[in-house]
Amino acid sequence: MYKMAKKDLHIRITERRINKLRLLAVEKDKTITQIIEDLIDTLPEPKNQSP
Repeated sequence: MYKMAKKDLHIRITERRINKLRLLAVEKDKTITQIIEDLIDTLPEPKNQSP
């Protein structure tokens, strides 16, 4: 099984948004990371994918 390397991502967001993420994570029984990964996965694929 191939494991992809994990990278850190640091962003600045409003307190309202982080609280929204926290509440959603609790409601869905997921981590904030899982919530964000799920949202990223819904984005369309870039037209020019570089390796």
